[in-house]
Amino acid sequence: MVAPSKLFGYPISHIPCANIVHSQPNQSCTQALLWNLYRNHVSSAKYYLPTLVLMPLILNWRRLSKRRLWSTVRNYLDTMFFASTMNALTLYLICAWRRLNRRFVYLCTPFLSCYLAAQINWLAPPKVVQFFVTGMTHAAMEAVLRQMNAGLVRSRPAQTLLFMLSSLLVLRQQQKRIYSGFWFIKPDQMPLDYSKWPILRRLKQASLELCTYLGMGLIMDLFNALMRGNLKKFKIKSTSFIVTYMGIYKLVQVLVAGKLELNQTNLLAAFLSGASYGLFSHIPISYMCFAVVIAIQALYQQLCKVDATHNKRLAALQPIPWAKLLIPPAMAYLTNCMFYEQHVLSGLAKSFIDDTCDNNVRRIYTIINQPVEAILKIAQAGPKTNFLF
Repeated sequence: MVAPSKLFGYPISHIPCANIVHSQPNQSCTQALLWNLYRNHVSSAKYYLPTLVLMPLILNWRRLSKRRLWSTVRNYLDTMFFASTMNALTLYLICAWRRLNRRFVYLCTPFLSCYLAAQINWLAPPKVVQFFVTGMTHAAMEAVLRQMNAGLVRSRPAQTLLFMLSSLLVLRQQQKRIYSGFWFIKPDQMPLDYSKWPILRRLKQASLELCTYLGMGLIMDLFNALMRGNLKKFKIKSTSFIVTYMGIYKLVQVLVAGKLELNQTNLLAAFLSGASYGLFSHIPISYMCFAVVIAIQALYQQLCKVDATHNKRLAALQPIPWAKLLIPPAMAYLTNCMFYEQHVLSGLAKSFIDDTCDNNVRRIYTIINQPVEAILKIAQAGPKTNFLF
């Protein structure tokens, strides 16, 4: 197999970009860009349709309105456009750097190219930016942990503790109506007289709420099987986790109500219910990384609402667009790993990158990891256009 360093040594480094980067024969770099823009939109449309359109509409069908429908469709189109454009520009910049340096350079293939292409996120709507920064940063966190072979990757108790703390922080912010973004569960607000309810009434209320999450989990597992294209792979992984998570939360509320104040009961339930992460071996470390990222976002939202009139440092910190600053390096790092160290990436990260760019990254990865002789044969196999315009 070709080590990544060999790709940047003579003679492989001097192979025209058309033989490696372009997805179609006899294309110039600009023609390849236009082709990739078209193909990326097709693949991104398929990839994001279940997540950003079908699932939100099914889960919110009772509250469906023209305004909500248009907002969902617009968010889907915006996300598809920016993902497709970012991926196409990354490959185009790899070609441009190849032409400028007259060879492939490690920093530019693809880290710097992707970093520059991801600057398009400054033009993206807030919802799209939030979607990308959440997906990119938690995937990058997991990849860094795996690349460093950190002990956290092998310690399920430590992961569970972090998830429990994140659960406590996020659900606390939900109860205070500071954070309203995505989380695994969103318990209903309990009435002030909840502690006076008979236990049977509490159990009935908890059962009704659990039924809702049972349906949500089944829908998520069904969509997961459909995205894989095989209903035989339908498993209730998400359902078991979400129902257990919510079940522990409600059980703590039912048993502790009246012994503690309502706020303290909710905090205890939020923390203990996070232990559901450690009860299932099939729950990946991605859930823990995702939980940590969401917890940081929730805390930062609270920080941004603090009055900073008399605090110059806080006033300077609040307007910094961290999301837009984090997307380019996180995306560049993940794409670089996708080219050379795919073993550190989660399956979600791989699909997030590859399935939105018409499998171009997977194709390039396959080419550059072939034996030297095979790559040289590809370079000599017929004429291929090799110019920018």
